[in-house]
Amino acid sequence: MTGIDYIRDRSAWEPADLKQSLDWQYRLSSQDIIELKRALTECQKFITGLRDINRDNFPLNDLSDTLNWVGQSLENDRGIVVIKGLPIEQFTKEELRILYVGIGNYVGMPLKQSTQGEIIQDVYDQGENLYANSGRGTNSSNRLPWHTDRCDVVSLLCLNKSEVGGESKLASLTNVYNKIKQERPELADVLCSPFCHGRAPFERDDAQPWYELPVFTQYEGKFASRYLRRFIEIAQEYRDVPRFSDLQVAALDYLDARLDQVDVCLDLPFEKGDIQFLNNFTVCHSRNEYQDSEQHARFLFRLWLAAYRGRNLDPAFKPLYGATKGGENRGGIWF
Repeated sequence: MTGIDYIRDRSAWEPADLKQSLDWQYRLSSQDIIELKRALTECQKFITGLRDINRDNFPLNDLSDTLNWVGQSLENDRGIVVIKGLPIEQFTKEELRILYVGIGNYVGMPLKQSTQGEIIQDVYDQGENLYANSGRGTNSSNRLPWHTDRCDVVSLLCLNKSEVGGESKLASLTNVYNKIKQERPELADVLCSPFCHGRAPFERDDAQPWYELPVFTQYEGKFASRYLRRFIEIAQEYRDVPRFSDLQVAALDYLDARLDQVDVCLDLPFEKGDIQFLNNFTVCHSRNEYQDSEQHARFLFRLWLAAYRGRNLDPAFKPLYGATKGGENRGGIWF
């Protein structure tokens, strides 16, 4: 696919836009907290595990309207929302898991994040090396490369922040696409053309080990990106995959460099009680390296969600997502 036009909507934000207006943030009120506590109490009567949680047994009233706005904003506006002020210290860790999944259910359908089927992934330093073959960013303190996850919406809840570092790095993919199209149109066209992507080590053995998908796509008027360079490079290990062209390498290098520039990259510190939601098709993310101390050890929960209002995707997404129709249960570890 080539020839995607410039993206002129509010998803194409620059960091200065988000600093100038905080209309993408919402701070929980005292009434919101009361409503969440009531929903938690009600939910605990009916569930035996996190997968049992739904909007019926985690009932919200006014706050459901706010979470409806979250879903609309992710799909049709900036593609980023941060809810602030969840009083972490008032709940046990298990209560926070229930609260988080309950809140997430109003934005989308929680997805499996591992072959064991967890719908919440604990994000903390377990001493793994991200750059080892089996390393995952959720288990490492290494700086993360720019990437998107395998879901419509990725969300993080901060239970505790690190002593040093660990800030989120966020970038609008429509903004960076516009800039590459303006500065290096030949590279923009390459990024809109198919790349071969390898599969993760934990994916099923009988799946085709690689598939083709452009970094940037547009389908039925909606932009959607998939980018994790590591898996594009893994595909080169297979003999039947065409070798990178010089232009493909130049395009990936330029994208990585452009994502780090100040007119693209937003550094966003995490505060305890923050819940971050990102549209995974229009916002790319990374993370600074971090160091923990005894008092400040970074610990987050992560949710992957299939959005109720999700966009239809190019058919090339099917090998990764399992389905391409918006609003369906798609993505995550679906096999």
